[in-house]
This record gives sequence, structure tokens and C-alpha cells, in this order.
Amino acid sequence: MMVSVATCSAQQLFEGQEIQASNGKLLTGVLVIPEYQRPYCWESQQIASLLEDLREHFHKHNELPYYLGSLILHHDEQQLKIIDGQQRITTLALFSFLSQQHQLLDLRFESPLSQQQIKTNLDWLADRKSKWAKLINFERIQFSLVVTESEDDAYRFFETQNTGGVRLGGPDIIKAHHLRAVPKVHQSRFALQWEGLGKLDNSVKSLLKGRYWQQLNMRELAPHQQTKVVRDQIVAELGEQTTEGDDIAYGQVLRLTGIGGDVVQQAAQQGYEVRQPLNAGINTIRYLAYFQNLYQQYWVNPTLPHQEGYNRFICWLKGLEGCGYLQGLYEACLMMYISQFEEYQLELAAKKLFRVVYSRRVSNQKAVRENSISSFVKDYPVLDWIALSYTPKQCFAFFDAFDLVVDPSNLESDTNSVKKRFIAEVTKHFQLRLSPEQYASSFANLLTRNITEMTEAA
Repeated sequence: MMVSVATCSAQQLFEGQEIQASNGKLLTGVLVIPEYQRPYCWESQQIASLLEDLREHFHKHNELPYYLGSLILHHDEQQLKIIDGQQRITTLALFSFLSQQHQLLDLRFESPLSQQQIKTNLDWLADRKSKWAKLINFERIQFSLVVTESEDDAYRFFETQNTGGVRLGGPDIIKAHHLRAVPKVHQSRFALQWEGLGKLDNSVKSLLKGRYWQQLNMRELAPHQQTKVVRDQIVAELGEQTTEGDDIAYGQVLRLTGIGGDVVQQAAQQGYEVRQPLNAGINTIRYLAYFQNLYQQYWVNPTLPHQEGYNRFICWLKGLEGCGYLQGLYEACLMMYISQFEEYQLELAAKKLFRVVYSRRVSNQKAVRENSISSFVKDYPVLDWIALSYTPKQCFAFFDAFDLVVDPSNLESDTNSVKKRFIAEVTKHFQLRLSPEQYASSFANLLTRNITEMTEAA
């Protein structure tokens, strides 16, 4: 790994001056933002914060330059590709443009999101130019540079350090990993497709649950508070551990053999398997796009005209109190079911799945903690029930065999516990005709019977 480290001013960088690194190497090149970088997203709040920091620094330390963090650059022929630091560099470039300086600086932005944000910020800065014009001195704004000869080495620094600017999450980091693996002629197309996916955080967390929580290879997911560990797990599972190869979608196949021995095969499903192996680049991008679409269509905004009962049920379910951790498992199960069996008896599947996953809300004594969800999956591998079923009928048999038990604690008539309010909401929604005095004794049986009758009617 060949790495050069240097210190320079924004003036030197923007004018393309030669910069001497600590190893004696002379660094020079035109600043470039690769197409696969995430969009420019700094808003007026971040710019105002930068200006306030500059004002405070020069008021206290007028003789010292202002340090604006480190930049990670990939030296590629006559270009210095910005791997980490584009938010800060772009913001300084806006000051430069409005100040009519650095005519050789020519940053290009292909992303419509970047273009729109740049226009917005230019208008904001132009209205306040008198307040910052004397404050911005490019010779007194300083960076540390980490410059590599290899693009892969640059991204190794980026993924491990993630320095400066707006902190990146796992999906932001793996974006660059996969877009770099796309042939250059197609990078713009897939960069725009990625941007159109919106925030991937929740669908990616669901995918991690589906991939981590399996009986043959059970892995511990970090709790949500450990943001760095969660980010590292996303980068490892959906970035570093993907291999080279084509866009492959694994799935079940129905093989029909006629009386004469003739064989007809047809795909049992469309799309991708949650637990399938992944290849870097187009394969993983399309895999994530597929599940993001499922997540948006069937969970975030379920407005399917032919699934009105399902739409109503999901909207009601999302409003339940005290069920955040259970909801995370439910989302993972739902995405796996739909990817495996599409919309087959979807409303019924959603309610059967609810009876299993949300059982923790009534079977425990107190609050449902995050670590109790993985323990529940170890005892009742609901994700495996879905993944290992060849047909919805087999899957429903697993759900139906689950024994729903209600712990009677915190259900007394004079309490107002989360558990009691949950049972009351479920009783009302499923029209179970239960009084509070019957919650402990009859809730499980009536809910199970209600969903069973729905099965028979179907």
C-alpha cells in the first residue's frame, strides 16, 4: 500500500499547486468528485455552523490557520479523486464561485440532488455575502491529505476512518463499494438508481436480521445504540463479503413431471432470496433495490388497491405502542415471506405472522427488550420457518403450531400497563369480545380461533 500524507491550504488545493508530502513525493492534480459518490447534502445549518467556527477561531487565534479536517484522495494520473471530504470541498467551492476566485477549479456534479442542493446553498450564501466575504480566506483554511495510488486503498481508509463532514452510515459506505464495481460506462445509470432508492437504513436492518438470525449460522446483531458496530456489520455483510461475479438471483423452482416423464420447470418466485450469496456491483445494487421496493410498497406505504384488508392491518399494526423491537423482527419476516411467496394470501399471512412475532408483548412479564428478540428467534426460528418452506401451506403450518401464551402479570383491572393497552387494542381490532377480566384467560385462545376461522374461510 502506497500512501502519501501532506498538509496544505485550500488555496493550494483549489489552484492545483504542487504539494510536498511527508515522504518527499510531489502531489498535484485536478480535484474530481467521482460519479459514484453520494450526493452533496450540506444544508444552510451545516454552512452556518462552519462560518461560526471560523469566526470564533479567528477571533481567538488570529495568527493560526483554521484546520478543516482530513481529506482522503485517490491520485489517478492527473486527477485527485475525492473519496472523503466532498461535502466540505463542495461548500468551499461555493464560497470560491461567489468570490470569483480559482478559475481553474472545475468540479462536476451529475446527481440531480447535488445540483438542487448547490442551487439552494448558492442562493442562501449570496443573500449573506456581506457576512462571510471577509471571513473566508482560502490561504488560512488548512487540510491534512491522505493520498493513495490505489482506489481500493483509498476506500479502506474511508471505510475504517470515515472522517469529517456528516457521519456516514453503512448504506452510504457500501454504495461507493458497489458503484466502483460497476463498469464505468454504466456507473452514472446505477448511481442515479441508488439515489432513487431513498434511505436504505430500515430495509437494510431487516435484511441483516434475515441473514444473521438462522439456526445453522446464528450470528449476534449489535444493538442499535452501537452505531459504529452496526455500521461495520452492514459494511462487512453487504460490502466486503460480496464476491466477484454476475447478477444472480437465487430462488425456488417448481418442477412438474408429466405421465410420460416430460419435465416442465417454472420459477416459483420473482426477485431475490434474502439469504442468497451476493456479488459486488450490479448484483447487490439490484438486490437492495428489490428489497427496498418491497419495504416501501408493503410496509412504509401499503396502498395496494387489491389488498385493502392487508393495507388496513399494516396501518393499524404500525400504530401499536411499545412494540418497536418486535416491529423490526416483523418487518424482516414480512419481507422474507413476500420475496418467497409474493402476495399469496397476504392478509392472512400478515395476521398469522403477527400472532407469532408479537407474542412477546403478552408472554413476558414486563418490557420487551432488544436482546430478548434474538433470544426469541433462537427458541422459535420464525425466519427459518419461512425460508425453509416450499409452499405457503407449509409456512402457515409452522405459524399455526406456535403456542401463544399470555402471562397474567400487569393485567389487573386497576393497572394501565403497556401490555394491557396492547391486548385491549388487539381485542378491539380483531373484535374478540373480551372484557379486561378475561384478558389473561381467554385472549390467546380467541385470537388464535379468529385467525384460524379466517384461514378456513380463505
